[in-house]
Amino acid sequence: MKAVRFVPLRPKVWQKVIRLFLATAIALILMRNALPLIRQISFFGLYQVATPEKVVALTYDDGPAPPYTEAILEILDDYQAKATFYVVGQNIEIYPDTVRKTIAAGHELSNHSYEHKYMAFRSWDYITNEVDKTDQLLRNLGVTGQIDFRPPWGRRCFLLPLYLHQQQKRLVIWDVDSFDWEIEASPVDIAARVIGAVQPGSIVLMHDGGGDRQRTVEATDLILSQLTEAGYRFVTVAELFELS
Repeated sequence: MKAVRFVPLRPKVWQKVIRLFLATAIALILMRNALPLIRQISFFGLYQVATPEKVVALTYDDGPAPPYTEAILEILDDYQAKATFYVVGQNIEIYPDTVRKTIAAGHELSNHSYEHKYMAFRSWDYITNEVDKTDQLLRNLGVTGQIDFRPPWGRRCFLLPLYLHQQQKRLVIWDVDSFDWEIEASPVDIAARVIGAVQPGSIVLMHDGGGDRQRTVEATDLILSQLTEAGYRFVTVAELFELS
């Protein structure tokens, strides 16, 4: 049986491996350092507003979705708080009355796509249809003024921000994630995550649709109660950006 020979790499091969390793390391460092800068460029999305005022924007995705949307509306009304609902076009068609109730209560309605599918690496036609179709549904139900957009799961690539920029629409993300979709998270867990992370000008992500959101309903009450005691006001995303 012949022994296995170790054939050393040629010097040029070693040099290529070292250069590749160094280039990868440098790229990772630059990407990590660039993330805070990217967050400040509105083209890629707006995460929060720099303000000394103790204001916060609660946002709810994936609705309208009875009975959870209505339950959240009642709690918001108890605290005289305003919020922003990022609604899905297909759900608007099923629950138009819930949208009307949300508008009548003085909350902000924004666009969360029509089908609620990943919008990164999609075609231009797909992107425009998802945005425009849902915008029109909201207009038909009485939404006036600017309609912001938030992509499903916050996923976006170059074409979506480009189209929104051309349409002069805000691309709104968030800086505080409640993780209310986690199965094991209790209302207390959800509220604690939000309360512990909120700062003046924060945009908080929660969900009123996409499943059983009773825990989010209960967490909303806890969040409003404790942050109100801490001196916070609750405004829509549009009102939040007016402060900037």
